[in-house]
Amino acid sequence: MKDEDDVERGTLRPATRVPRGRVSRLLHMGATATRLAAGGLAEKAKRLSLSSEATRGLPHALFTKGNAEVLAARLARLRGAAMKVGQMLSLEGDNLLPLEFTRALEVLRSSAHQMPEAQVRSVLSSELGVDFERHFESLDLQPIASASIGQVHRAVALDGRQLVLKIQYPGVSESVESDVDNLRALLSLARLLPGELDVDALTEEIKRELAREVDYEREGQKLNQYRELLLHDKDYWVPRALLERSSKRILVMEWAPGVELLKWARTASQVDRDRIGTSLVRLLFKEFFELGLSQTDPNPANYLVHEEGGQLVLIDLGAARSVPKEVSTLYRKGLGGMLHRDRVALRAVVAELGLDVTGDSPATDLVVSVALDAAAIFQPGAYDFATSDLADRLRERSAALRQVQKNLRAPAPHFIFFQRKMAGTFLLCRNLGARVDCHALLTSFL
Repeated sequence: MKDEDDVERGTLRPATRVPRGRVSRLLHMGATATRLAAGGLAEKAKRLSLSSEATRGLPHALFTKGNAEVLAARLARLRGAAMKVGQMLSLEGDNLLPLEFTRALEVLRSSAHQMPEAQVRSVLSSELGVDFERHFESLDLQPIASASIGQVHRAVALDGRQLVLKIQYPGVSESVESDVDNLRALLSLARLLPGELDVDALTEEIKRELAREVDYEREGQKLNQYRELLLHDKDYWVPRALLERSSKRILVMEWAPGVELLKWARTASQVDRDRIGTSLVRLLFKEFFELGLSQTDPNPANYLVHEEGGQLVLIDLGAARSVPKEVSTLYRKGLGGMLHRDRVALRAVVAELGLDVTGDSPATDLVVSVALDAAAIFQPGAYDFATSDLADRLRERSAALRQVQKNLRAPAPHFIFFQRKMAGTFLLCRNLGARVDCHALLTSFL
C-alpha cells in the first residue's frame, strides 16, 4: 500500500484542502521536520554497519533520496510559496543541494494536489460573487492542471469563446512571508543549506518575487504586454488575458490550443524538436537583449506547442520581471566573452559582479574556466543537447569551486532568477533532445 505522501510524476494529484493560516501551515512544516529527522536517524543507523571506506564520500544522512521525496510530497500538499521554493531548489542542480536530493524534488515541477470542489466554489464566490456561474456559459469545476500557486479550469464565455481560469489557492498570498520563513527555518535546522550562502538576502528576494507571482492582476498585465511584444513573431503564440473579468486571485484568459511541451516531444520528429529548441534559445536572447522583459520560470509546464501552427505557446507570466539595462549589458559582456573565448572580458565581468572577495585571486581564474567550459554551447554549428556532457563537467567544476568558496561571494540576489531562466532553457533543450545553433543565434543578437 502506498504512503499517503506518495505521488506519481505527471499525474493530477488527489483533492486535498489547502491549509490556511500561519499556524496551520507551520504545523505542516513541523510534521515535515519530524519526518526528515526520522529519515536521517534511520540512515545513520543503516550506516553503522558499514565500513568507513563504504561511507566515505556519502552525503549527510539527511540528504537521502527518501527524505527528498518526503519533502517534495509534503510541499506538494502544502502548495503556495513553500512549494514554489521547492521548485526553485530543484532547478539548482547540485549548486545548493546534493544532486540526488534535487532530482527527487523535480516532481514538484509537474503538479500539486488539487482543491476539493467546495473550496473551489468558495474562492470563486469570494472573487466573482455567489452567482459566479452566470458569467459563463459553462465552467468545469474539475481542474485540468494544478501547480504551486493555483489550478487551471476550462470555461466557455457567454459569447462562445473558449477560456481558462487560473484560480489561486486560498491563503497563498497572505502566507508568502511566513511560508518562506518557515521553509528557511526547516532547511536550516536540517542543515540542508550551505553555510556560505547569503540566506538573508536570498530570502528577501524570493519573498519579493513570490509577492509578485501571487498578484494575478499583475500577471494578466504582463501577459498582455508580452503578447504585444511577440505579436508579430511567427515562432511564438501568447494568449490574451481578459483583465476586465479577472481579479487579484483569478486570472481569466483565452484558451491556448496546445500540447504540453514534453508530452509533445515524445512523438515529435528531430526536425521539429530542433525547431522548438531553437525558439527557446532565441527567446532567451530576445528577452535579455531586445524585449527587456523575461519570463524567469522555465518550468516545462509553462510551455505548450500549438496544435495547428506549431508555434511555442507561452502561458504563464507570473514570474515575468523587467531586465534592467545594466543586467542586459552585463549578460552581453559575459555571453560575448564566452562566445569569443575572451578571458580578459570574462575576468572583467567577474570583477563587475564582485564575485571575487579579494578582487583578483585564483578563484577568478576558476570562475572564468567554468564559463569557458560552458562556452561549448556556443561552438560554431548545431549543438547537440541530447549528447551533451556539459552538466557532468560543470558538476565536476563545482567541487573545485567549493574549495575556494571563502574567496567567492554570490552575485546580487536578483541574478538567481535570470540564471534560472538560462539553466532552465538548457534543461528544456536537453529534455527535448534538440540540436540548436546557439553560436549563430547569439551572434545575431550581439
